[in-house]
Amino acid sequence: MTDEDHAPQQSYGTRDDQVDIERVRLSMLAEARDPKTCALLTQVGIAQGMHCLEVGAGAGTVSAWMAAQVGERGRVMSTDIDLQFHDEMPSNVIVRQHDVATDPLPQEHFDIIHARAVLQHVPTRDEVVGKLVDALKPGGWLVVEDGTFLGFGQQGLGEPYKTIHQIMAAGSLDEWRDPDFGLQVLDRMRSVGLVELDVVGDIWAMRPHEPSGEWWFLALERAIPYMVAAGVVDESDSRAALEQVRAEGFVMMSPASIATLGRKPA
Repeated sequence: MTDEDHAPQQSYGTRDDQVDIERVRLSMLAEARDPKTCALLTQVGIAQGMHCLEVGAGAGTVSAWMAAQVGERGRVMSTDIDLQFHDEMPSNVIVRQHDVATDPLPQEHFDIIHARAVLQHVPTRDEVVGKLVDALKPGGWLVVEDGTFLGFGQQGLGEPYKTIHQIMAAGSLDEWRDPDFGLQVLDRMRSVGLVELDVVGDIWAMRPHEPSGEWWFLALERAIPYMVAAGVVDESDSRAALEQVRAEGFVMMSPASIATLGRKPA
């Protein structure tokens, strides 16, 4: 699933509460990041009649946008390891529960393959890059959006949120996760023979009550009760930190998003 945060993925409250929170968080993430993704896919020439693959589709917002671009003659395969948040799709979208690390993909089938904040979570990510290239038609494009959290935890912030943020930025229950894999994608694409390589990076201002920041602050709300229970932070500091990040005028820097693009030789 696409989840660009680096927060511990514990849950608390009821299962329904968690599903609702995560659904809102994914919608915020999509609203914040989809315009950049759509611009990248436009850059590589998405067009009518193409076959596209969206890996780790989440709610499927990018898949739905792709479907409009490829039209009735085109097809989009929208995949995720967990489809519980995936919305209903247009008729030219094929939705599949799929683990990109272990499940097969058709060979030389897709004109464009896109993955956002997915490969960082895959233990065999290096091999998966090659697998995705094998699934591209000659002349097809691979677009991978990952990032780096280097420096994200060290930015200037006031206490008590500063300390809590550093814990959040450094910690993950996913032992296989590489939060800085965005720095490696260009080399991986080069090593598997892709050409016309390009890199597009951005950092944005994260603000409360806006999609730019709520994808992270909602994860913070989920994680803080576990930090308190573990004795990592005290309850008064946790309450103060949540008030701090939701205060009028609060702003912080995002982690760096790195999009890497490469074309399979024709």
